[in-house]
Amino acid sequence: MPSDKKPNIVFLFVDNLGFGELGCYGGGIVRGVPTPNIDRLAADGVRLTNMNMEAQCTPSRSAVMTGRIPIRSGTVRIPLPGQPSGLTRYEVTLAELLSQQGYATAHFGKWHLGDTAGRQPHERGFDEWWGLLETHDSSLWASAPGYDPQVAPPAQLFEGRR
Repeated sequence: MPSDKKPNIVFLFVDNLGFGELGCYGGGIVRGVPTPNIDRLAADGVRLTNMNMEAQCTPSRSAVMTGRIPIRSGTVRIPLPGQPSGLTRYEVTLAELLSQQGYATAHFGKWHLGDTAGRQPHERGFDEWWGLLETHDSSLWASAPGYDPQVAPPAQLFEGRR
């Protein structure tokens, strides 16, 4: 690749996916589901193999976005909907750094780093995004006896642009 051409970056961050689930890490068809497209991306790119994952997703997402230990960025637990919590506004995100280098940035899927003003993806360096701001497995609640959407409304899809 010419030194003046920037590489494309595709970063996959998936909840509840074990290390050995994907073919590129020894799983794939061995674990029941082939992952040829992801395996091809991994073969042609860089695989990250060392990260401490937390029990809840928000601290791990924060660590990836900032490169910092979650307790230093105020993300030791999942943010509750509508609360001024999640990734603190003073943290610099990977998306902001990439934007400064001329990259177009996008986020697709679950954010879960805060849903209040100043904490949404388009306010944290992403040019565009589409997905869920938060989820607490609320999609599972709708089929439960006695479910009341007034108490726990199902997650909604959002999109935004800078």
